Amino acid sequence: MSWCLQIEVPQLRYKAGDTVSGSVCLVSSGHAKGQEVDVGSISIELSGSTTTKHWPRIPYSIRLFFFEMILFTGPRRLFAAPCTQTQNTDRNSWPFSFILPLDCSASQRDSLASSSCFNSDPNQPLPISFVDENVQGGSCSIVYELQPTLKPPTKNGYYTGEGCTKNVEISVYKSRNIQQPIPSYNTKRAAFIHRSLILLPREERELAHRPLTIKEKLKLKSPSTEHLPKAVFEIRVQTPSAAILGHPLPLMLHVDYNLEASTVPPPNFHLRRVTIYLCEETSSWGLNRAGGHDSARWTKEIPLQEKEFETRRPRVEEHLDLRKVMDTKIHHDLTPTFKTFNITRTYSLKVYVRLECAGKEHLVFGDYKRCSLLAEEYDAQTAGYNEPAPVMDDEDDDPPPPYDFVTQEAVPEYSN
Repeated sequence: MSWCLQIEVPQLRYKAGDTVSGSVCLVSSGHAKGQEVDVGSISIELSGSTTTKHWPRIPYSIRLFFFEMILFTGPRRLFAAPCTQTQNTDRNSWPFSFILPLDCSASQRDSLASSSCFNSDPNQPLPISFVDENVQGGSCSIVYELQPTLKPPTKNGYYTGEGCTKNVEISVYKSRNIQQPIPSYNTKRAAFIHRSLILLPREERELAHRPLTIKEKLKLKSPSTEHLPKAVFEIRVQTPSAAILGHPLPLMLHVDYNLEASTVPPPNFHLRRVTIYLCEETSSWGLNRAGGHDSARWTKEIPLQEKEFETRRPRVEEHLDLRKVMDTKIHHDLTPTFKTFNITRTYSLKVYVRLECAGKEHLVFGDYKRCSLLAEEYDAQTAGYNEPAPVMDDEDDDPPPPYDFVTQEAVPEYSN
């Protein structure tokens, strides 16, 4: 076939409610001067669908919406201009325009997941474009497509020539409609008791030194530490339950010193190492060959930041905003958190912290805590749907002071 349909659109990226417009042209790719083509009709469709496939099972799709526009009705012989002559006034072209819906509806024939992991509401916000493939777990996608079709003339109910179909995929994104998420935090706590002569001033260490007993020298008994100075404290690492793509993560580190249980004044605490991980979790739901339904889940661990403070170690007094001493920005190319009929993308955040106190390092092992990622782009006019509330694993009843996302305080005191 030496002729074809060509789609011309000014852009390929839209959000719900935008107008998708352009034109469909009949062009010739094999004839320098163009050619005549018998045309029965030309139409264009705009559709959205979500598809899941769990290897080696059959794909399962839910249609989100479907629009169709008839551009030309024949039968008639039309001229297909050369595709290289984009400014040719003899070209046959037809404009089209669609408005992307703000929400979508599952058709009656589509069964929906009953699990709370998915959004089973038959009417819900239009989801964003999405593709994820996992060799072992399966694949899932949310695809929006423009598809013009040329049908040849019919005679006695039969087509008399060749037809043509063209597919162009467009990207649908979503802006966040809140400038900043409501502050709520998950907390990881770890309590420590540290005994050491180093907790004392240098001039007092010799006075507090106790010689070993006979049994301790013969290793018949472990050396006693009861006489040593004692520091009792708790380290808290706070991670947000919601964050914005492309923005720094508001991570707060607290040191709560128990003066009553300790035998020395508060020592100096220095930050030695911070490691931040993000766990990307994809869940999908679909049909199996027995006629039932299956769900699949796969995860991917993403290292966000690993910072070693070797020489200039930030001092931690009562609390420290980690954004002041390291880059905690989230990758802007990640997909925001979303739930739809048969696909879900969620995230969890884990932070490891290593603090030094009186010559000894104390490690806080992080646990994965849910963190909803919001879109990087902000638009106050975006339709205000009620998004699913973030899952709080361990909400802190003692939240940190309010964060200022615009200005930052001075960098804390460092120690060499």
